Amino acid sequence: MFPVLQIGHVALQTPGLILILGLWLGLDLAESYFRKLGIRPSKAYTLVTIGLVAAVVGGRLSYAAENFSAFAASPASLVSLNLNLWDVPGGVILGLAASIGYGLRHKMDFWSLLDSLTPSFAVMMIAFALANLASGSAFGEPARLPWSIFLWGEWRHPSQVYETLGAVSVLIWVLVRASRLDPNNPLRSAAGALFLEFVAWSAVWRIFLEMFRGDGALLVGQIRAAQVIAWIILALALFFIGKRTVQTETHSPAETPLP
Repeated sequence: MFPVLQIGHVALQTPGLILILGLWLGLDLAESYFRKLGIRPSKAYTLVTIGLVAAVVGGRLSYAAENFSAFAASPASLVSLNLNLWDVPGGVILGLAASIGYGLRHKMDFWSLLDSLTPSFAVMMIAFALANLASGSAFGEPARLPWSIFLWGEWRHPSQVYETLGAVSVLIWVLVRASRLDPNNPLRSAAGALFLEFVAWSAVWRIFLEMFRGDGALLVGQIRAAQVIAWIILALALFFIGKRTVQTETHSPAETPLP
């Protein structure tokens, strides 16, 4: 693939550049929704920045804790630009904790904030898929098809391309549904519905796309761990969609504050 972009004597990591571009485009897209939902962009950007910094630091520290001996022998690796030296669960948990803490302190509306950020989440899904394509990560099962790609010594399903197409379809759906975020729209959805529906569709795509992945952990037969997690996330998303809808229909239209 294209893991490194060489510009003269400077070598830049292509996956990292793609993720930075995706973040910039996503936040730029989300800004109009911040204003539409009455969220101050400055506070939203601060919350996102705090969450990202916490996620980056937390993910690296979590990975270092899991591989303590290697990092003890080479402490400088803590500040390495290698994206593989990062623990996803640890980073996500600390990033969310920091973001929620900031939101609580400033009494920001939880569900409206998630709705306004949903378009940026959808853009980041595309960026992650393209970053995987550039690095060769999240590779597909061996397959000899007219559209197979040669990767890691074998012809494989272009699972990263499948993931990109799925993410693009989710973004299109989100942008269409985002029209219901307008407070003046009589068909306005319940606060949080857009985000939860995005999560549900993303989980559906993950269940489908994992069938073509060559690096997923198998549990029983051809059932993959990521598929089981996606089913759980899908069930939770559908549960909360129903709960938010019922709350909106039976209570005042005021937004639910961050708990």
